[in-house]
Amino acid sequence: MDLGTIASKKACGGSGDTINTGKLGCLSLFGTPAHAIGLIKGTEMLSTDEFNDTFLRPLVQKGIAVPLIDASNFEDLSGDDNFSTNAKTIKRLNVKGLPEYKLWFEEGHEFYRELDKLESFKRFDWLIGDTEGNWMIVRKSNGNFKGFTGGHVTPELTKRQVEGGDPEMKAVSMQFLDRMEWDRNYEILHIEDLSITPQEVPVINGTEISFTTLPANTDTTLEIKVVLASDRSSLVEGLDDVDFVVTVNSASATISGVVENTPGNYTLTLSSAVSTGENVFVEHFHGGTNTKVADSNNVLYRNVLSNNEVVI
Repeated sequence: MDLGTIASKKACGGSGDTINTGKLGCLSLFGTPAHAIGLIKGTEMLSTDEFNDTFLRPLVQKGIAVPLIDASNFEDLSGDDNFSTNAKTIKRLNVKGLPEYKLWFEEGHEFYRELDKLESFKRFDWLIGDTEGNWMIVRKSNGNFKGFTGGHVTPELTKRQVEGGDPEMKAVSMQFLDRMEWDRNYEILHIEDLSITPQEVPVINGTEISFTTLPANTDTTLEIKVVLASDRSSLVEGLDDVDFVVTVNSASATISGVVENTPGNYTLTLSSAVSTGENVFVEHFHGGTNTKVADSNNVLYRNVLSNNEVVI
């Protein structure tokens, strides 16, 4: 509006709109939060996007989305609204409290180590999922969607098991900085309208790739073993040449073939031989997203430890 219209104009409170308090129609409800997907700040979901595996998977592979699925417990740490009271005991709203959630997980120490990497401030916006598989998201003024504006994300000290008491677990708390998003500008994606459950949201599994035989001069093959980082023993099977990338002295080497000799044990054949003194490094890879996150049989893998070896 022009300046002549808005100068010294002030609403007396409320939106000024007619308030609809009728109760007809089916109730839209949201349950106990149990899942969260952190989206890198600024990530926007178009109104034409579909909330499904096809949409989420590349976001997870690229590190744009970080899913936290199946919390064992939820705590609402939201702040209370703050009021001032004058001499006539008339109260007036000073500050609206901000939402803050805490999710507890019982998932083992590899998960706890990764969870600790989330510590940040204003890095993530958050989609919140409940125990029924519904999701809360924010509608922007342009009609597109985003996560709830996030502030601090704080992984807490791992809580040790007490004999006869609670099990070992680790919590992460997250505060949200825009109260209006929670009061008005949110939408609910109901599970009956979705083609994916929270447990089907893709997540990345850490792996360890190690050489079972040290590469030697003139070798055109590399012998490696792939296990899950969570227990360092579960073998990762079914990988193919598209799931690996090999660098030799920081330059990409061409993989001409991959053979799984026994479960989790692979022979990678290179188009060119390696030479004494060269540094050889094997990682996972996905060409479609150009990331170091392999997608094999709908499971995502990323190696977490360096396996750099010098050719003997």
